[in-house]
Amino acid sequence: MKSLKYILILLGVLSLTSCEDYFGENANVDPDSPTTATVGVLLPQVQARLAYTWGGDFTRYLSVNTQHADGVGRQFAVIGQYGIVPADVNSAWSNVYSGCMNSNIAMRNQAIESGAKHVEAVSYILEAFTMMMATDVWGDLPYSDAFKFGENGVYTPAFDAQQNVYAAVIGNLDNAIALLQGDDGGVGIPGDLYYGSDSAKWLAAANAIAARASLHLSKVDGEAHSKAMNYLPNAFTSIADEFGMAFGSAASENAPWFQYIEQRDDMEVGANYVALLESLSDPRIATYGFEHSGDNPVFVPDQFVKMLSYTEVLFMRAEAMLETGNAEGAHGAFIAAIRNSMLEAGLGLDEETVDEPLNAYLAGVDPGAGALSLEDIITQKYIALYTSPEVFNDWRRTGIPSLSPVTGTEIPRRFPYPENEQLSNPNTPSPANVTIFSRIWWDN
Repeated sequence: MKSLKYILILLGVLSLTSCEDYFGENANVDPDSPTTATVGVLLPQVQARLAYTWGGDFTRYLSVNTQHADGVGRQFAVIGQYGIVPADVNSAWSNVYSGCMNSNIAMRNQAIESGAKHVEAVSYILEAFTMMMATDVWGDLPYSDAFKFGENGVYTPAFDAQQNVYAAVIGNLDNAIALLQGDDGGVGIPGDLYYGSDSAKWLAAANAIAARASLHLSKVDGEAHSKAMNYLPNAFTSIADEFGMAFGSAASENAPWFQYIEQRDDMEVGANYVALLESLSDPRIATYGFEHSGDNPVFVPDQFVKMLSYTEVLFMRAEAMLETGNAEGAHGAFIAAIRNSMLEAGLGLDEETVDEPLNAYLAGVDPGAGALSLEDIITQKYIALYTSPEVFNDWRRTGIPSLSPVTGTEIPRRFPYPENEQLSNPNTPSPANVTIFSRIWWDN
């Protein structure tokens, strides 16, 4: 977990051609050069690609919409004015489908064939996280036909309704939870960069991701908060459970934000975000309000990219408890979430020293259990989850915090469909009908 070993692992598999009919079916098989990758090779490359995609394109583009970051130069001066175009998201789309999902499905097929039950479970979790990440920004997506290229004439996959994608996401997570509570088939989880083959942590991650998925549907499902509460008791109990990956100190292993700042440096911490921190005398401004430079305390070379953190789980508990009538429990989770955020903000605080600055801060932001509101919870979550794409989901489903457009009258609510998909797949929704301001299904 301390360094990234597999980010440049070969993604493709060689195929055999020509002379087989003449020399026999094994003529082109080199026993020292296998043509299929093992689970232990496939898993780390899927994990590395997923963490890099989440911590790269998704965080940067969506941080502009949430005003965690401002575009100040070159490409991001345009994107900062909501000028994102289909070509900008080609790489993000490709990483989802070609980079993560294809290899993940190959891994799952091997796991099923060999009886590696916990590897199969991990593949369901990775698929659920990846497809939810994608559908949250694009809405309807190729899914049921997406990985059947050439089968029964499928070359241009249909787009599945987002409602169906979400049903599959939650179904995959439930499958994973069931599998992880059983025997691992004597295989373990080889090559695991996230949890070092610890099935208990994967089980906690599956529950945390399922709780997040449930809350995403709060606009369209009146039972969303109750459903989240079904998963949250079995989610993370400490920062040791967090879903993510540590990148490395070597140049080829650096975390995506550090690489971007070092190579481009055309984004800066959001002025409106900093103003909010200043208005609350928030001590985390020393970390999250720091300029985007090589000395940034968050975007370090070996950053642990958090795709779902313990702090987020605590805020999810606060929201779900509040909305299901447990005001005291919600307030306790709210305080615990802010406290954990203080500890993880790099302020030099520990369990013995955090309470003094925490209590001083709470004096200005804690309304007490009887008056705690959803706005209190989501505002503090917005502050704590600096540059996380999850903040964009929270803003769309709650309207918190109240953000004013940088330009025009609207803030984008989705990505455009990528240029490459528009050119190659006639089933792609037309830009004339779906714009970056159009709402996805769960945002209606």
